[in-house]
Order: sequence, then C-alpha cells, then structure tokens
Amino acid sequence: MNYQQRIIAIIGIAVKSIRTMDKASFDVKLSEAKWSKKELLGHLIDSAYNNHQRFLRAGSKSNLIFEGYDQDEWVRLNNYQARTLDDVLATWITANQHLCLLLENLPIESLERTTAEHNFHVIGMNRPEAGSPSSLSYLIWDYIFHLEYHLAQIIPDYQSLNLPFKV
Repeated sequence: MNYQQRIIAIIGIAVKSIRTMDKASFDVKLSEAKWSKKELLGHLIDSAYNNHQRFLRAGSKSNLIFEGYDQDEWVRLNNYQARTLDDVLATWITANQHLCLLLENLPIESLERTTAEHNFHVIGMNRPEAGSPSSLSYLIWDYIFHLEYHLAQIIPDYQSLNLPFKV
C-alpha cells in the first residue's frame, strides 16, 4: 500500500469511528494545559497543512530542512475548541485528501533522494540522528506515524495501519 492509499484508508477508519463517538467527549479538556480531542484533531489539520508545504517544496530544494511551527499557538489561534466537531472533522478530511493528491503526483526521485542535510531530528516525531541519511519518503512515513499517534489518543482501540519504515 502506498502512502496516499494508507492515508485514505486511515481517514475512512477514523471518520467512521469518530462519527460513532459521543460528540461531547471531544470538548473535554483534562486540564488547561492539555488539548481536547477536538483540539488534537485540529492539531492534525495544522500538521497536514505544514507537511503539505514541506512535501511540495522538497522537490525544488537541495536539502530537506524545513521550518517548524508553534503547535500550541496554532491550536489556540485556530480556536478549534470553539468550532463544531463537524467543522473540524470536515477540515481534517479535506486537508488530508489535498495532501494525498500531492503525494500521488510526487516523482519517485523526490521521494527516494537521500541527504544528510535535513532537520528531521528537530521537526519529526521519530527523530533520526542529525546528519544521518534520510529522505522525503521518511518524512512522509513520519507524518503518518504522527497522524496515527494522535488518532490513538482520540479513538479508543485505534489500530495503526502504518508499517515500519523501510529504506
């Protein structure tokens, strides 16, 4: 299964599960410092938007160094907590479908080109050593890992579809 097919499958499973869950549970915050399930889903929207531009720009760069972003500030400014679950869910679906269209069209050379010039040790969830060879393919895999990590926080008994990364 390729990356875009994996993300589309994840969306289908997640949406089906989320639509059966109690909507009120998405507003619950265990503390002011913690995100609600709705804010977690909003964070995944921000992640999709940030990674879309990273994936898009990777083909025209000689390195894989990308800006990070202030995740807490983005969740606060996008005010996911005050939005309806239906709005946040629809935006999350659209953002990931848009990202999948890009993935479908990325040249294989862009995906497989390796470089030691990256900052995945800063922006990634699974952080390889600085200066170790890596690729855009790894960054996409890590995006899916991150996506499913948070879906497991939102959806009880969520089962990951992502496979271990293979070079």
